[in-house]
Amino acid sequence: MDPASTERRNLLLLVVVGLIWGSAYPVIRFGILAGATPIAFAAARYAIAAVAMASLAALTGIPRPNARSLGLSAVLGLPIVGVYGLLLYIGEQSTSGGLSSILIGVAPLLTVLFALPVLPGEKLSRAAFLGLLVGFVGVFVLVFPPAGVVLATTVWGPVAVIGAAASFALGSVFLRAKRPEGETLWGVSVQFGIATAFLLVVLPFVEPHSSLPLSSHVLGALAYLVLLPSVIGYALYFALHHRVGPGRANVVAYVNPVAALAVGTLLLGEPFEWWELAGFGLIVVGLTLVSGFGRKRSA
Repeated sequence: MDPASTERRNLLLLVVVGLIWGSAYPVIRFGILAGATPIAFAAARYAIAAVAMASLAALTGIPRPNARSLGLSAVLGLPIVGVYGLLLYIGEQSTSGGLSSILIGVAPLLTVLFALPVLPGEKLSRAAFLGLLVGFVGVFVLVFPPAGVVLATTVWGPVAVIGAAASFALGSVFLRAKRPEGETLWGVSVQFGIATAFLLVVLPFVEPHSSLPLSSHVLGALAYLVLLPSVIGYALYFALHHRVGPGRANVVAYVNPVAALAVGTLLLGEPFEWWELAGFGLIVVGLTLVSGFGRKRSA
């Protein structure tokens, strides 16, 4: 296959990953509205996904990392999956899947911001600082919309989702610092396993009256989240990440909200406000300024 065809194929697969991951947000909301309490729902998904991804890694012959490497994955699993999932699922009690996906889109901007004091040589140009400002203005207009525009039933839902994005971004920075080559399916399986243990520990304190009804809606949402966003999504992403590099893999961040808004609005009946597109547009502009030509490393 010639290089141009390979490039088009990789880009298409990245778009597919973005569509798969983006669809997860309205499906999470769907499962919660069907009666599943957030932490129990997240813990069930992560537990099954951990086993499924470990099985896939073993079946495909991916070399198993050593104990030290798996230990690092376990530590990073708390911010990247555990705290992220806790805040995201709690936030989606009062926030639509579409809006949640847009707010999570700020994670790459937060990653760049957190990397400045942590990663040696990280510098931002004026364009990148402008991009951060524009992106965070986009977040502000979504969390605090004008009078008459209702995007969430309470402001704390979007705030929790932004907290999830911040936790993921912070964990990602330390992942880059400690493991520049990135994760494997084995490492992600460990992260999901640790996240499951974390959620089960906090469950009785944060969610004493948890519920996971075995209805067709809840089980269908759970099966979808495990099979597509978790197993297939991560498998495709890792295969592409090593081929195209993390820069181009960021195209997923652009596609996620589009998929979430489409699935949530057209298939699951989520309310939609045009104001969401205003915030999304600002975040996209900010991300483009930062990732396109605003970020650089000093020699």
